[in-house]
Amino acid sequence: MSSPRPPADAVVALRSLERRYRGLFVGLEEDESPEDLAHRPGPDGSSALDHVVTATRTLADLGRAVERALVEDDPVLPPELVDPAARAQPPASGAVEDALDDLARTSKDLAARVEHVSAEQWGRPVRIAGRDASTTPLAVLWDATDAAVAHLKAADRALRHAREEARRQRGG
Repeated sequence: MSSPRPPADAVVALRSLERRYRGLFVGLEEDESPEDLAHRPGPDGSSALDHVVTATRTLADLGRAVERALVEDDPVLPPELVDPAARAQPPASGAVEDALDDLARTSKDLAARVEHVSAEQWGRPVRIAGRDASTTPLAVLWDATDAAVAHLKAADRALRHAREEARRQRGG
């Protein structure tokens, strides 16, 4: 059995998200527009911008769930929060820079909120509505962090795919 991952590692990962996501858009060639490439669908049908927006939404939703789990006496979370397949994936629109700013703010706010939580609070039982199951604030925090990292990797794949498609269209 593996030992639980410490919350401090999640805080470090959350604080690195802005740099890692912005890094996806650094180093594009002169004829590659981040705005154009970010809106092109990747191999999974979602664009890099879709993944940035979904990561931000997931961090915000699960961040609120962590907050509830830490402050309420008998917290109960809706089942869609703990089921990645049921989470909303909002359509992306707007500028890449704005989406990256939203992601940075959301991830930093969550990291700041949880960095000084006591060890005993992380293991509090949190019921899941309509299910004979429970989770913990720590599990929800890691779910948020892992989802954001998974979307980072998917955004990278989408951008690579968009760059390859753009090169093919230019005949190169």
